Amino acid sequence: MTSLCCGLGILVVSLVPVFGQVVSKGTSANVFNDGYVFNIVEWDGSELPRLYERSAQLPLNMADLKKLLASDLGSEVIVKMLEERRCACDASADALIELKESGATDELIKAVSLHSLPPNRFMDLTITMDFEGLGGSVGPSNQSRRGYLYLIVPDGDRARVFVGNLADILGRKWERDTLVDNTDLVLSKKIRRVALAARVPLKAYGKKEALVFASTKPNIYSSNDIPAADRAAAQAYEFNYPVSSLQQDCSLQVLHRQDAMLPGRWHLVRTHFQCEWN
Repeated sequence: MTSLCCGLGILVVSLVPVFGQVVSKGTSANVFNDGYVFNIVEWDGSELPRLYERSAQLPLNMADLKKLLASDLGSEVIVKMLEERRCACDASADALIELKESGATDELIKAVSLHSLPPNRFMDLTITMDFEGLGGSVGPSNQSRRGYLYLIVPDGDRARVFVGNLADILGRKWERDTLVDNTDLVLSKKIRRVALAARVPLKAYGKKEALVFASTKPNIYSSNDIPAADRAAAQAYEFNYPVSSLQQDCSLQVLHRQDAMLPGRWHLVRTHFQCEWN
């Protein structure tokens, strides 16, 4: 009788030798395939995965590798650098063939394939919205002439569309919802700051242009749906989406200001979009 302790519970398995093998009573007959029993004889000659001493330096990229190759640095030295620093580079077949044509040895090609960071498949997006009220006795509005905020990011043959209903955002209480004091000597003003964050898919690499705008339309699903007036007022932000990186952080900051003449309305005043991939 053998007792196996699994986590917080106890799994009791009755093991009976049959012609040099082991089968179980009361459990699956194929305990080897189920992962309950391990035949250590099969471990003969095996080794644990090699441990690499990693450097605190930033990873190399493909441009760095080509510079090092052009400097006649030995292949074994570059391989050691890859082991220590890893590579934020494209390890696809086409990229490796291009590196080979630049003079890389087979050992270096294998090192690039082994030590490249995982390819990016998403970005961590934070959208921070500031609503600057008039202050004084005027109550904050929950209306906007263009009541929908849009961020559109191209992703290959499709677009990632992020939309927010301002009335809904202003009418609810959020986990990251604060009141910022912007008091000056002339007029007391309060800014309500709402921050929303999520991890969103982004698969196509290279240069992109993000569009930020406000609209009266709730049903914009691609860049082709943007009305001409909204497109003319849209803010465009160019950025490069790398194949791999240590970070995938993007942020959109938006400032809305309450109308001085029509305090029941908000206006989109300023936006800023940026990404960090190091």
